[in-house]
Amino acid sequence: MDNVTHRYSAAVARPVLDRVSLAIRASEVVSLVGESGCGKTTLGKLIAGLERPSSGRVRFGGRDIWSLRGKEAKAWRLSVQLVHQDPYASLNPGLTIGSTLGAGLVHNKLARHHDLQEHLVALMRQVGLDATPEFLRRYPHQLSGGQRQRVAIARAISVRPQLVVADEVTSMLDVSLRVSILDLLRSFSEERGVASLFISHDLGVVRYFSQGGRILIMFYGVVVEEGPTEEVIAHPRHPYTYLLLEAVPVPNPGLARQRAAARASEVLEGEPSGTGCVYSNRCPFAEAKCRDSRPEAVEVGVGHWVACYFPERVPAVGSVPPVGEGSGGPLDVRSHEGGAKLVGGSTGDVRAGGIASVDG
Repeated sequence: MDNVTHRYSAAVARPVLDRVSLAIRASEVVSLVGESGCGKTTLGKLIAGLERPSSGRVRFGGRDIWSLRGKEAKAWRLSVQLVHQDPYASLNPGLTIGSTLGAGLVHNKLARHHDLQEHLVALMRQVGLDATPEFLRRYPHQLSGGQRQRVAIARAISVRPQLVVADEVTSMLDVSLRVSILDLLRSFSEERGVASLFISHDLGVVRYFSQGGRILIMFYGVVVEEGPTEEVIAHPRHPYTYLLLEAVPVPNPGLARQRAAARASEVLEGEPSGTGCVYSNRCPFAEAKCRDSRPEAVEVGVGHWVACYFPERVPAVGSVPPVGEGSGGPLDVRSHEGGAKLVGGSTGDVRAGGIASVDG
């Protein structure tokens, strides 16, 4: 994606996406984080070819996707798949699971009618569903939310894509199901080399999914910070990233009051700036320069970029232990009654708002 700007209406002054550039390498895991309405889903639709950018180019394998024709266009359509947010709306209620998954396999000659059921049963096994002909005869309304989302993922990976765009795929699921869905998506990157663009508003979920990968922080259509997952979360250099982390709920009333008091005098409301830095009207560190001109992204660490004039003013969030070391960090996955459980870290650490629980 090269310098992409997108508007849904010419009458609206502010574009949904404003000069966004993003490159995803083979088998790479990249996450996009931002608040509702910042343009995350639009970016996913542009990459998947569901929307055409107002300006700029979306490329795949070096070619503009909108210039592809014939066999090249078909190959690209198979190579990039989108998993939608709502598993209740993304499946046709009038089709059985077998019909939903089988049509794409047959049409793209990845299976034949006589061995289709064998392929579908194997596909169900890959995504952790009941690998039986009886399950394939069920309709979406007969499945749970987690099962529907696994079917949606199965549909995406059935055509052997090179890139999967996962748009808020865990936001409508119970806490107990989120880790299993995240692990399922990660397994395709690790075992098959499928690249992933994971879109979410939840930093805790993103931190778990993108360990070893990259995070992009977006505010009102502008990527304000980008870098390795642990680096961005442990050492944010943009005020918006910092305040997102500081706003994450913590199970310590004293610390919560301390944070609230520290933010009381900060400017946290206001419409995005139309001339300078998009975040300048909310930024506690902004100066006149920030409102006059838009800062270009600068590298503040290895692979860590930030669009801010004063990244050195952003304070430290605190100690953030790495994921997976059993340290009780912000998002620690442990065994719990035979399954995975998300638990909060030690008092004072950054936690995943909405998915972490206090481990007594």
